[in-house]
Amino acid sequence: MARRRGARPDAYTFDLDADGAAPDDLEDPADAPVVRATRSAGSRGPLLIDLDPDDVDDDPGDLAPPSDAEPLSWHRALDRARVALRGRRLVAAVVVVAAALTAVVVDTVGDRGRIAALRAAPGGVLDLSAEPHEVWRVEAEGSVPGGLMAVAGGLVVAQRQETLLGLDVETGERRWQVALPAGASSCGPGMQVWSGGVQADTADRIVCVTARPSDGGASEGDRVRRSTVTVVAADGTVEGTREVEGSPAELYPGGDGSLVSVEWVGEASPVDPRVADDIVAGVADAGAISDGYDLRVRVEDAVTGDRRWQQTIPFDGAVDPSLCVRWSDDGTTSGVDLRGGVQTVVTDRLLWLGGCGIDAWFTPGGGRLDRPADPGTFEGFSVEPLTGGGYAVRTDADDLSADDPTATDRILRDDGTEVREVRGRYLVPLSTDGGGDGVHLARRGAATVATSDDGTELWRTDVRSTSVLVRTAQVAVLVDEGRRVYGVDLGTGDVLWVRPDLVEGLDAMGAYGPRFVDAAFTDGRLAAFVVPDYARGDVVHWVALDAASGRQLWQVELGGDGWGVQLAVAGRLVRWSPTEIVGLG
Repeated sequence: MARRRGARPDAYTFDLDADGAAPDDLEDPADAPVVRATRSAGSRGPLLIDLDPDDVDDDPGDLAPPSDAEPLSWHRALDRARVALRGRRLVAAVVVVAAALTAVVVDTVGDRGRIAALRAAPGGVLDLSAEPHEVWRVEAEGSVPGGLMAVAGGLVVAQRQETLLGLDVETGERRWQVALPAGASSCGPGMQVWSGGVQADTADRIVCVTARPSDGGASEGDRVRRSTVTVVAADGTVEGTREVEGSPAELYPGGDGSLVSVEWVGEASPVDPRVADDIVAGVADAGAISDGYDLRVRVEDAVTGDRRWQQTIPFDGAVDPSLCVRWSDDGTTSGVDLRGGVQTVVTDRLLWLGGCGIDAWFTPGGGRLDRPADPGTFEGFSVEPLTGGGYAVRTDADDLSADDPTATDRILRDDGTEVREVRGRYLVPLSTDGGGDGVHLARRGAATVATSDDGTELWRTDVRSTSVLVRTAQVAVLVDEGRRVYGVDLGTGDVLWVRPDLVEGLDAMGAYGPRFVDAAFTDGRLAAFVVPDYARGDVVHWVALDAASGRQLWQVELGGDGWGVQLAVAGRLVRWSPTEIVGLG
């Protein structure tokens, strides 16, 4: 052990060996100084241990064995014991310090992993120990609502009129601002609805399409329109802009910095406009319109225009015919429009297109996720990205009872190929802490069944679950048909607790059946639920339980400016409404 150059003359420094080897080569225990180890918080270098000299005189004569004539006083006996133990004390001190540092490092790494998982998980919040309260607010300008476009780089990206804002999710501070071209703009990806909850899509780039009417044309509706496409990176850098043919009715912001364009192609037979009234009245159903146009979809790089993929979706008369109805401004039908507006759901992981005779789900690479025999999207069919990768295809997500023993859903890979079928109704959790991905829950008949990734049954419990509000690495929080809330051990299926009284005293009776929870969140320890108050439309009730015991920890009412949704954004709580975005702490 050597002195470090420039060290105090009465102090030694050395680096801990990762193997924790003991200094067995000490020739004399007296050569081993007493250890006092310290390390300042946040230090990144090697541990420095000061070896302070004892207050005992180290003169060999003083430490020599006493003569027969000299009695061994308790002071001298203590001195001799201290000398003899010095070598051991050094080893013990090093071992203790090394163990403590190892615990600190492991704990720090574990915390970092936990934080990263919560930030990325649906409904994951860093800390739910205290009641949520307003921290910041950004209101819309004028009568134009503020749109929550995406979560990028830990920021909430919002659109206010002709401006795109990057807001710090913790403080609401405006980190960057990008002016969009004059005109009506649509930016994305935007907010998406999954499993009855609402999530803000995470994106590296935001794409905006701005309508730019050209000169000339017989009327405003007949004018050839051009649009400006603007791509903004997560740090507010404008990656590019370009002019393209088409209006926002034909162009949509896509995932992963793409632009989605659609075009009706082919020929179709004319349809009696009176069919529209029959469709709305429920007299005419699927098949009422047997012929229509195909839809060509093209996905291209929003900056360069390079094509990524293109497909033509054939008209399908089995699709809900209400998508073919043309509506007047006064809310009455005005006939049939075979080439009407196209509806979309766009994220970095999937694309859905719906329109007259069109109902199709795609991967980002253009692979189809639905099958010809599947029911329609407006009949309960849904495709939902799983946090661990792949997709859950639910053939009847609206069927809450799921007592049909023949019901099957399926799990797909990222490329859309099938992993396996799932007997029963697959249950996608509203919120997770990033753990438990290897346990899949399904309602099968009158039971809830857990399976592994390969479909092996792990356990089953007699809970007639309709949804999974929270899934942590250890616990799944379920709701049954009677609005009872259960905590179930994710590893064994044992019911840990039951709360039949969660909504007692809360005016949630206006909710549809057991779907009385608007949103759910977790920090891995707590499970928090948002229950709307249907007597007071601008009030929601927040209730938090200990996920392991079911013990209620807090409850609070929060108001807002009209209807809104609660979201987890990069581990923080955010409330969005058409008139404001509010950050909650």
